[in-house]
Amino acid sequence: MALSTRVRRYGAQLLTIGAVAVLAAGCGTGPALHGPSASGERSAGGEVQARATGGEDSAPAEGALPQDWSGTVSTQRFAPEDASAYLAMLTLHGSQPVTAMSAEGIEGTEFLAGTGATCEGTAELDGSAATCTFAAMDGSDTTRTAQVRMVSTGFDGTAMLFGVSGQGAPDLPVAPGAEHALQVTAENDLSQVTDEDLAEDVTSAVMMGHSHDGELPADLTAECEVADGGEHGTCEVTGTPDEDGDGTWYATAQSGFDGDRACYLFTRLPQG
Repeated sequence: MALSTRVRRYGAQLLTIGAVAVLAAGCGTGPALHGPSASGERSAGGEVQARATGGEDSAPAEGALPQDWSGTVSTQRFAPEDASAYLAMLTLHGSQPVTAMSAEGIEGTEFLAGTGATCEGTAELDGSAATCTFAAMDGSDTTRTAQVRMVSTGFDGTAMLFGVSGQGAPDLPVAPGAEHALQVTAENDLSQVTDEDLAEDVTSAVMMGHSHDGELPADLTAECEVADGGEHGTCEVTGTPDEDGDGTWYATAQSGFDGDRACYLFTRLPQG
C-alpha cells in the first residue's frame, strides 16, 4: 500500500546570475548557501506517494550501471579522504539552458559571494571544468578549493555542480550526458534512511530542476528502494510535468557541508 509523505523544505535558495534565476541545492545548506534570498519550499498542498517496494539488495549493483558511470560521483563518494569535502549544486533556470559559464561568471554567483573567490577556466556542459579557490565558509581561517562542472538536470535544464575540498582540488568526475539532482536527507545516520525518506529526497531533488517552488503534481509518484545500508538506492519517478523528470534515478550518498550533513546525488539512468 502506498504511503503518503509530505515533502520537506528544500535545502535551497533562489539566487541570480544576471538575468538567469539560479537554485542552490543540496549538500551545502549550512553557511555555504546562506544569503539574502528567501528559501524555496513546496506548498503544503503538494504531496508525493512514496512506496516501499524492496529490500537492501534491490538496487542494481554498480556493475549493472552504465559503464561510463564507473569512478564518477554518481556511484562513489566525492573525495572520501577529506572530512571537509562536500558537494553543492546551482540549478539554472531561464528561457534557454546555460551550457557554459566563465571563471568570472562563477566568481559572481551568490554561492561564492563574500568569499574572495578566484576562479580559472570555464565550466562547459559535458566538457571542461573550472577551479575556484575561496575562503572557507565555516568561520575558520582556511581556504577551500572547488572543481566546478556544468551538468544536465531533468526538464532539459542544466546546473553547476561544485566539488569542494580543503585538500587541494580533487577531480570531480561526473557521468557524461546524464541528468543529475542533489538533496539533503533528514537522516545523518544513513543506515536509518528508509524507502520513504529516499522518496521524499528524490522528489525534492528532481522537481528543483523544474522550478524552485509551487505545488507538486497531484499524480507525482516516487517508488524507492534503499541499498547498501543507505549508501545507495534506486527510485522510479513518474508524474512529473510533461514527464520530463520521469525515470529511474540512482542515488549515491555524499558528504554534506563540512561533513555535518548527509545528502544524495541522484543520477537518471538512460531511458529507452
